Amino acid sequence: MKGEVRNPVTTWLIAAICCLYGWYWYYTIGNELKNYLGKEDLNPVVDLVIALICPFYGLYLPIKYGKLIFEAQQRAGIAGAEDKGLVYLLCMFLYSFGIKLMQEDLNKVWEGGGAGSY
Repeated sequence: MKGEVRNPVTTWLIAAICCLYGWYWYYTIGNELKNYLGKEDLNPVVDLVIALICPFYGLYLPIKYGKLIFEAQQRAGIAGAEDKGLVYLLCMFLYSFGIKLMQEDLNKVWEGGGAGSY
């Protein structure tokens, strides 16, 4: 089961303006990745609660979800897939720009992936 293709710029702008949307977005993509990868041990609600209690865990989320996006890209057969978790984290400090990058990479998976995509 694939996730929803979202406009990366719109997603990023809304998250940059409204922090709550960023948390909702993490919850949504967490569930999509959980279903797509069949990872029963992934629990986006727990991730968000821990991040709210311990802000340092919130810094870990882009790295954790970066690994999951990489795994999803590999499963989709996307050529040149790589783990960009650290890039996502660094870009989060630029007005949450990492969300845009993460959504772009997720869209590659949801749109079908495979060699020649993007």
